[in-house]
Amino acid sequence: MSSDELVELARRASALAALREEPLDRRRLQERLEVSRPTIHRVTRSFEDRGLVERSEGQLALTPLGDLIAQSVIEFRQTVRTARRIEPLFGVVPDCDPAFVREAFADAVVTTAEPGDPYSGVRRFMSLLEDTDRLRGIDPAAINPLHLDALHARIVDGMVTDAVLLPDVVASLLESNPKRAREAFATGNLTLRTHDDLPFGLTLCDDRIGVGIYDADTGLLQTYIDTGSPAAREWAEEVYAEYREASTTLHDHPELAELPVVETELDD
Repeated sequence: MSSDELVELARRASALAALREEPLDRRRLQERLEVSRPTIHRVTRSFEDRGLVERSEGQLALTPLGDLIAQSVIEFRQTVRTARRIEPLFGVVPDCDPAFVREAFADAVVTTAEPGDPYSGVRRFMSLLEDTDRLRGIDPAAINPLHLDALHARIVDGMVTDAVLLPDVVASLLESNPKRAREAFATGNLTLRTHDDLPFGLTLCDDRIGVGIYDADTGLLQTYIDTGSPAAREWAEEVYAEYREASTTLHDHPELAELPVVETELDD
């Protein structure tokens, strides 16, 4: 099969997918695809010439060869769409296996910041907190002040939170919000740790995990990709465990240990 034939089959993936669902006559296939009559004639004639479909009583049905090719073309299109949607992952996740990405993030929700809406990813993350009782994660960025009150309220109300942040982020947070920090630590629901190298954000909620990708120049959350797939959950658990194991507790940090608010933290 030539490269031109492969390109044409990829372009006709919607027609192959429709015929894979059920046999159709030309009129119904035309309606399903919302194309012109001449177009549907060209498509079906091409399929027949290649042995991909057979006609019986006016119905077009995939041949065994056609069904196999249709499945491959549909999977290829899905792979390309998934790769395009979650392309930012490849730049931040080390040794990101394409096959794993397709499996783990095929159904992910991808939220990208736009010029007129720079905080869309943060809002998506905050919406996930409404239905979670436990939050774990790593994050290289400061907490958005617009959502600090809501995050504090969730922790005080019972959301167990274990986060690994950059040392200067923790220092800034404790120094600028000592009262809220004391209240959160006093509940026993908050544990903060530090790590010097956090290349991306990772959040683990009860039902979904999310990857946060930040703009190198502005430090703002550029893309937030979240999914509930078991494969992504397993990967996220492993990544989080590695960073947490290599992190430093606040009491052991030479600079942060002097902050009075740290004294109320409960280590696990």
